[in-house]
Amino acid sequence: MSATEAGFGILTMATPGDFRKAIGLALSLRASNPGVPLAVACSPKARPLVARHFDVVVDEDPSLRGFEHKIHMDRYSPFVETVFFDSDVLVFKPVWPLIQAWRSHPYMACGELMTEPMCRLNTVVRTSSFGMDRIAVMQRLGKPALTVIDGAGHAYFRKPACQPVFDMARDVTRQHKQLIGDIPFADEDVIDYVMTAMDIPPAPWANFFSRHLSGSPGTVRMNAVRGECRFVSATTGEVVEPCMMHFAANEVPFAYHRQLFGLFRAHGLSTEGLLGQCLNDWYLRRIRDRLSAMKRRLLRAI
Repeated sequence: MSATEAGFGILTMATPGDFRKAIGLALSLRASNPGVPLAVACSPKARPLVARHFDVVVDEDPSLRGFEHKIHMDRYSPFVETVFFDSDVLVFKPVWPLIQAWRSHPYMACGELMTEPMCRLNTVVRTSSFGMDRIAVMQRLGKPALTVIDGAGHAYFRKPACQPVFDMARDVTRQHKQLIGDIPFADEDVIDYVMTAMDIPPAPWANFFSRHLSGSPGTVRMNAVRGECRFVSATTGEVVEPCMMHFAANEVPFAYHRQLFGLFRAHGLSTEGLLGQCLNDWYLRRIRDRLSAMKRRLLRAI
């Protein structure tokens, strides 16, 4: 069965602040996944900035903010089977052949299982990036391990079977303080909770997901125009050719924007604004985030 016959498509989201990243994702998908329909959910303000690069444009719900949109992806997707990517992702390989094993579940993402002993040995592992106490959540759910998809930047879901997953995610969001904690909202914490509660195991990272830090320093070679990505794994020492790379948390702004410049030029698009976006990402990562971390440490010390 082909992707077209299955009603398969790829979805992302765009804002006026990151629309160039969404366009970069679309251009990388046109190169690596020709013929696969692409959809974007965005505000009316972002629509004219991205519309010509996607097959379907969906108006986002104006009552939602930030990460909340991600627990409404089922409402936004026009496809029966969907792979969602964050806008700051580049894709290098055909997606459909790689997700066949995922289709036994109505919702799936790459990640890992974290047990209570693992969390107790490592205080960093015990707490999610947004402050969720993983041991407390495991104990609340009565589960021996927690599904963790932090920073995945992607998800697979199939309608209508995915409905209970998203319904629970929205219910957990409404009870966020009671179930997750008095911490900032993050869709990944909510999805970790839901996948664990519903006994949905994560898919393995290998061959599908990567981040730039997945590669040993100096080994990452990318060309999004040609659909190429290759590196030596920082953990296993093996050569990896992943399907996608998520440029999360602005961690490598120059390497990422080098790919965006190449994609825009290859398609005859103006690169205006890309340098400013790159420098802004660098500032957020290298200056603002470090100052914020220093402030938090000082407050804890006081």
